[in-house]
Amino acid sequence: MKRVELCIPMLLALILTVPFELFAQTTVELDSIQVTASRISSTVSESGKHVSVLTQADIRQLPVTSVDELIRSLPGLNLNSRQGFGIQSDVGIRGSTFSQVLFMLDNAPLNDPLTAHFNTNIPVSLSEIGQIEIVRGPSSASYGADAVGGVIHIKTKTYMEREVTRGSRLVNYATAEVSGGQNSLYLADGALELQGTRWRMSASLRSVESDGEKLPNPGFEEGVSDREFYRNFFTLRNSSVSFSYRPARNWSLYVRGGLDYRDFSARYFYTRSAFDESVEEITSRWVLSSITRDTGKNRSEFNLSYRMVDDIFDFNSRIGIEPNEHTTGRTFANFSHQIMSDPSHSLLGLQRIMAGAQFSNRTINSTDRGNHDELLGGIYLITQLNPISRTNITASARLQFDNRGNRDLLPQLSASYTLNNLTLRTSAGKAIRVGDFTERYISSQIPNLTPGRNIGNPDLLPERSITVDAGADWRASGNTRVSVTGFYRTSDDLIDYVLTNSSEIGNADNLQPGEMYFYTRNISSAQTSGVEILLAHEKRMSRNSMGSADISYTYLRTSADTGNVSKYIANHPSHQFSLNLGLRLNNLSIVSQSSFRVRSPETAEPIAAEVPGEVFLTHLNLDYQLSGAFSVYSKILNLTDRRYQEILGPPMPGRWAMFGVRFDFR
Repeated sequence: MKRVELCIPMLLALILTVPFELFAQTTVELDSIQVTASRISSTVSESGKHVSVLTQADIRQLPVTSVDELIRSLPGLNLNSRQGFGIQSDVGIRGSTFSQVLFMLDNAPLNDPLTAHFNTNIPVSLSEIGQIEIVRGPSSASYGADAVGGVIHIKTKTYMEREVTRGSRLVNYATAEVSGGQNSLYLADGALELQGTRWRMSASLRSVESDGEKLPNPGFEEGVSDREFYRNFFTLRNSSVSFSYRPARNWSLYVRGGLDYRDFSARYFYTRSAFDESVEEITSRWVLSSITRDTGKNRSEFNLSYRMVDDIFDFNSRIGIEPNEHTTGRTFANFSHQIMSDPSHSLLGLQRIMAGAQFSNRTINSTDRGNHDELLGGIYLITQLNPISRTNITASARLQFDNRGNRDLLPQLSASYTLNNLTLRTSAGKAIRVGDFTERYISSQIPNLTPGRNIGNPDLLPERSITVDAGADWRASGNTRVSVTGFYRTSDDLIDYVLTNSSEIGNADNLQPGEMYFYTRNISSAQTSGVEILLAHEKRMSRNSMGSADISYTYLRTSADTGNVSKYIANHPSHQFSLNLGLRLNNLSIVSQSSFRVRSPETAEPIAAEVPGEVFLTHLNLDYQLSGAFSVYSKILNLTDRRYQEILGPPMPGRWAMFGVRFDFR
């Protein structure tokens, strides 16, 4: 480990001595790209928030195979994955729990009402993604419940260009890649796009499957299984089609639908039992749409989406335990209207004002959680002001409500000031997170529930938090950028599982008298503070040679009024370093991602599980352009073959090499 620790200062020295071209997320000028950090479109520097933007170029050049791997190296984000390749990851922002991050696709929420473990089940091909916006800090005033730590908004190419009118010539785009690797890994990803004058359509397919690694079976050692080894296999597939049309100059219509299928070994994903031989199968069907009218001064948008997810979880049918089956549905609707004005002729420099209403219906039919539905809604107002030169202020407020009688007023304020190459920014806001169906109803339909099991609480209150932050972005020269942000969040009514005697549980009738259960409660108050630092440098060395480098550091500290912080509430690293290096020499591109994390270690002896206190990882991607349309590449994940876990139980992949070919046609 000492040698690993020495790598950090060595890599820092490398950045200071070698000129590199920065990755797309850091080369993007703060004033050259539009984001929707508050629903109102603005540049990154105008938003007053710490925003990162990932593009299709990042997806192609980085050693990643899924969206969660793509965002792992960004400052302020902490991931705890179960296996790799996008099977399942818990994503936190600024030390939030994984339930406190809102995932969105084309302005529609992706968060699953069953459990936030499914939030990273992104149902589109990587080749379809045009841009990913990572907005740090509370965003409930704009987007509703669950946006406590921040928002991860995935925008497809078709959605981003739905209001663009092309020339009369038909335009075709196609991209495809096929790769294979160790442990019978097979990956295929392809997309086709057709564009006319006023219409655009696309279709995509993605498949990733593997037999998995051969691993020792803890159940065999404990004498509860006759199988000495097991394989953590996986099959992930999704397909999607989209269509957009401009019937008139000011109107645009957009619709996208798809299917996402996942079948994988979920052994030790949720338990630490030697009897665990879990297999999980998840099927998601979804459709989303938008209608937009934009006259320049007035802009209206209506979004409507529906998603249905079937989940079959088989803990161990070999010993007579029946699989749990769940079907969840989510209907979402949002309408907003925006008015633009001249800041020089309006009060306080009012530039834009948006008013909107949002509605969401969540349902579940489950063998162990029962049948339930809930309604959530909100009305919101967002204003963008330019009171003085170089100053931008965004003020928002939302009234959030649900059918259980909860009401919350959620204000938010962000501001930025730009002077030459320096942007100062700050924001503050209140956010909430509503308990999911698992936290409220788990095991409620199991008769005579065995002691020591989890039991849900249907009377949970929403989690509430207030966050303030301040930071600066400095473009020291044309090819150097420094970003520093500090933040503080205080949270109340945090939901956690607490060992409770059945005599104290009044809203469950399937418990054994006098026995102990893990009961969900609003018990915790916590305070989280942290610092995010990003250093980046870029320079083109010659006409056909360029490089890239950025380094980030995140510090997080969570404390509680009781003195003891739950591992569920503070399941994040205290220190996290990330280093991205890239070099292009003519047709050859080399990119590496390295990270070093320090966190509280954990062990579970019955299943020989261990989450290490320190872990250093490096991933590598090599790409060679054979011609304008063809390229070959190799990805090596976990280059040093570090054996580790991020969630106590499921092992993360060791060294895993893959080789592939990519085709682009236009």
